[in-house]
Amino acid sequence: MIALTGPVWMVVAACGVAAAVWWLPAPHAATVRLQDVRAGAPHGDDWEPSGTLVIALVIAALEQGASIPTALRTVGACCGPVCASALAAVADALEQGVPWGDAWSVAGAFADEPGTRGLGAALHTLDDALRSPWQDGSAAVPRLRAAAEQLDTLERMHIERAASTLSVRLLLPMGLCFLPAFLCIAVVPTIMSFVQG
Repeated sequence: MIALTGPVWMVVAACGVAAAVWWLPAPHAATVRLQDVRAGAPHGDDWEPSGTLVIALVIAALEQGASIPTALRTVGACCGPVCASALAAVADALEQGVPWGDAWSVAGAFADEPGTRGLGAALHTLDDALRSPWQDGSAAVPRLRAAAEQLDTLERMHIERAASTLSVRLLLPMGLCFLPAFLCIAVVPTIMSFVQG
């Protein structure tokens, strides 16, 4: 039986890692998405913005002097199809004189579709923050900024909670991978050296 020393084990491990990387599938979809965005192609049907991005875009549109329906329709045109449909439905309803609560109830149906991430929270936040400016004529941007900060805090809390549960779930697979590697690289050669010595 051939005794493998430290440097030989390192070469064998490096060859194994190189073979594993070579056999992994290439991230073709991500490369295509990056090329499409650089070429100016529109986003695919699966892209939906985060809630804070939608609110930030509405703030930017309102700061440029757009009315609330125009800001909603413009922001919707920049986002994915579900967000565009929801915001366009609200803008159309408001321009037709539909009461505020009824106009936003139309958008609630779009927020329940799968793959919309934070769209429901963004629509609810926009509804609450823009109600008083629409009905009373008060300033919309300060209320939206405060609502955006609150929504951003909630999203960060959800991300941190998901990250903490992910670390617990990763512990078992990492242990199952590192334990055999530790045995093969450290324990087995030490035992073989004692046996041969």
